[in-house]
Amino acid sequence: MGARDTGAPHSPGPAPHGPGRLLAATGRAAVRRRRAVLLLAAALTLLFALAGYDVGGRLVNGGFVPDSAPSAVTHKTMEGFGGGAPDFVLLAHTPGAVDAPQARRDGLRLVSRLLADRHVTDVDSYWTGAVRHGAPETPAAAVTASALTQRLRTRDGHTAATLVRLQGSATEVRTAVDRLLPEVTGRQGPLDVRATGQAAALRDLEDQSERDLRTAELIATPAVLLLLLWAFGSLWAALLPLAVGAVAVAGAMAVLRALTTVTEVSVFALNLTTAVGLAMAVDYSLFLVARYREERAAGVPHDAAIQRMMATGGRIVVVSAAVVGSALTGLLLFPLYFLRSLAWAGLAVVALAAVVALLVVPAALSCLGEKRAGADWFARRRLRGPVEGGRWYRLATSVMRRPVVVSVGGLLVLTALALPFRGAVFGLSDERVLPRTAPVASTARALHAGFPAVSGSPIDVLLPHWQADSAHRRRELDAYARHLSALHGAADVRTVTGIYVSGRSVVSCPAALTDRALTAPAALTAPAATDPALTHPLVRRATCADLAGRHRAAAGTWVALSGPPAAYSPAGTRLASSVRVTRAPAAIRLAGPAADLSDIKAAISQRLPYAAALVILCTLALLGLFTRSVFLPVKALLMNVFSLTATAGGMVWIFQEGHLRSWVGEFTVTGTTDLLTPMVAICLAFGLSMDYEVLLLSRIGEAHARTRDTVRATAAGLQAAAPLFTASAAVVIAVLLALASADITVIKLIGVTVALSLLIDTLLIRPLLVPAVMALAGTVNWWSPSGFRRRYPAPPAAVSPVPHPAAPPPPAPSEPLAGGQGGAGAQQGSGDEQGSGHQQGQGHQQGSGAQQGSRAQQGEGRR
Repeated sequence: MGARDTGAPHSPGPAPHGPGRLLAATGRAAVRRRRAVLLLAAALTLLFALAGYDVGGRLVNGGFVPDSAPSAVTHKTMEGFGGGAPDFVLLAHTPGAVDAPQARRDGLRLVSRLLADRHVTDVDSYWTGAVRHGAPETPAAAVTASALTQRLRTRDGHTAATLVRLQGSATEVRTAVDRLLPEVTGRQGPLDVRATGQAAALRDLEDQSERDLRTAELIATPAVLLLLLWAFGSLWAALLPLAVGAVAVAGAMAVLRALTTVTEVSVFALNLTTAVGLAMAVDYSLFLVARYREERAAGVPHDAAIQRMMATGGRIVVVSAAVVGSALTGLLLFPLYFLRSLAWAGLAVVALAAVVALLVVPAALSCLGEKRAGADWFARRRLRGPVEGGRWYRLATSVMRRPVVVSVGGLLVLTALALPFRGAVFGLSDERVLPRTAPVASTARALHAGFPAVSGSPIDVLLPHWQADSAHRRRELDAYARHLSALHGAADVRTVTGIYVSGRSVVSCPAALTDRALTAPAALTAPAATDPALTHPLVRRATCADLAGRHRAAAGTWVALSGPPAAYSPAGTRLASSVRVTRAPAAIRLAGPAADLSDIKAAISQRLPYAAALVILCTLALLGLFTRSVFLPVKALLMNVFSLTATAGGMVWIFQEGHLRSWVGEFTVTGTTDLLTPMVAICLAFGLSMDYEVLLLSRIGEAHARTRDTVRATAAGLQAAAPLFTASAAVVIAVLLALASADITVIKLIGVTVALSLLIDTLLIRPLLVPAVMALAGTVNWWSPSGFRRRYPAPPAAVSPVPHPAAPPPPAPSEPLAGGQGGAGAQQGSGDEQGSGHQQGQGHQQGSGAQQGSRAQQGEGRR
């Protein structure tokens, strides 16, 4: 829109002080060295890109279980038994029989190839039984005699299962899976081998995520470019957020690459970096460009407008980044490197976005020059006229005439949206988040159908340093195993003394049998109670030998319990809780998916109060210093809590209960809500919500400093801020809705959840609830202790009001007009509602035609 500087007098405005003075000095320095700043930004972007180019290959899809959790410690101990849940399972299918000579030879070759890898600890195969890394393979005759090994073959004899367990860090396991699966899957002679299991699902999840994100980018890019063009009004200005985002995202990737050298970093950190980087770049660039154009419309010269943009708009950027950063810092208190990765990624990209915006935007505006920096191709389509003519101003005044009705109605709507959250059942994602046509998902269904004993979620009970080495202890272990097998949800129990189903023994192993040196250790399966082969003496002896070799070691005694098929289901969690309270012969430790989920919940619940307290205190302190108010920070925090709670309720209603699948795309309804993935969505939603809140509070505070009238200030502040945060929300929602096209449920959940949060925030919280609560609070909004106000004085009003050309107020005798120009070109209208925030002098008339000048509230009340 670019108002020309006609040489008319303009108000220099009050001199910035404190942080404003430093930011103005930063703007002057960026203007003086504008070309050097832009060249440095380009060079840093290239350097960051080179430093972080391979970060994607170094990130891991894990970090959900704390290393210090009891289940994680027990899982490491279980390596001594060769037990625990397999990392992946291979299903080998052949049109003939898996016992055919050629199929057996290829099966043995497959096992040998797996055992040759140093990260494979043991393999349970139908053709070999359970074999440890480096141990000789068991003779086939002894192996096939065991009933446990027989359960690794389907009843029709066409498919055999191979269970593989790995060792090492998450990065090493991922590397091993990437190396092994291409070698051992596909055609292996007459065998057609497919993979499933947690490690295989995570591998497919990463690959499918990359494909989905590329598709979403192709869908969203045209919409984002058009929205940016409308929001910023010109091509040059629209490129600013893309430049800021590029530097910030590249820098954050370099930071993540550096972190991978000292700790494991979750792959979700990369997704958060891209999303937050774009969102913050759009917000910060928009806030600054809008402020610059407001100053130009007020008659301020080009260079002076950039300095005042930095002193006022820059302050909003700094406070917003500080608030969002303090919220992300709370994630560092959790002992899960998944959440810590999100925190480091978010902190890096937010800080870089703020710093880059504060340097690149003023330098770019200076390089563009007065004409191109202020150009607005859509100026004629934007609202002209006094601030009272703006639709956001009219909406706010209408709301504040009925504040009680609007507040109660808004809270009822938010409560209704939040109600489904009461029924949230938290779990963890498994292969069902993949498309149903994905090979891992279809193989998992085949595993559940053909191998029910193998597919059951295991709960491993370890009795550390306790051995059933006497008749009395064997009776104790036998009674304990019977009791466990009778628990609700337990399929069977296996240990040294036998196999148990529904409270009774189906295979009893006296000491005379378990002490015999039959060779085959047990596979991780259990026979059905009605299997007639269990009565055969050879089968019984081989099975007991397997159990003895598998379930006792120097570390203690292992009791294996098969639970529900779904690894992280509520039924599995309840079963694990029942096991914990069941009386045992000695102190027990649990491992397995259900135990992992219980430990994750415990870790989060223990640290959550401290993290919440840190976020609340930091947010209140920062917003208190920003607004010089006690009530406004509390109000802002409560508004965000209401918004996020309603969003969480909508998320549960859609993804846990399975509604709106025709709108958001098909996904598998599991009846649970992932415990950790929504935290990515909440982090992004909280950051954007706080951005909008800081912007709105800033504009309302500036208007109140001029008018000393809460109603007028709130209406004018909303009129000034709403076009900015609605434009930002439109850009981000376009990206997020493109994510709804993803085939992976977790990506779809992030996109839909954050888009829902932004819709609630921009359509309900900011334009309706905030004005209603401000009107109800009245003067309480601005109260703070007198000592606090003396020590931290409020900054001066940012922009001197500009008189509307149709009704210019008479100047005060001793005060020159700030805007000076009432004609076209210098005044674009005080209520411009544009996506880029071209509100020229918005909020400054306040419906009263206030006079211009550096002093607030001259001639207030005149029209």
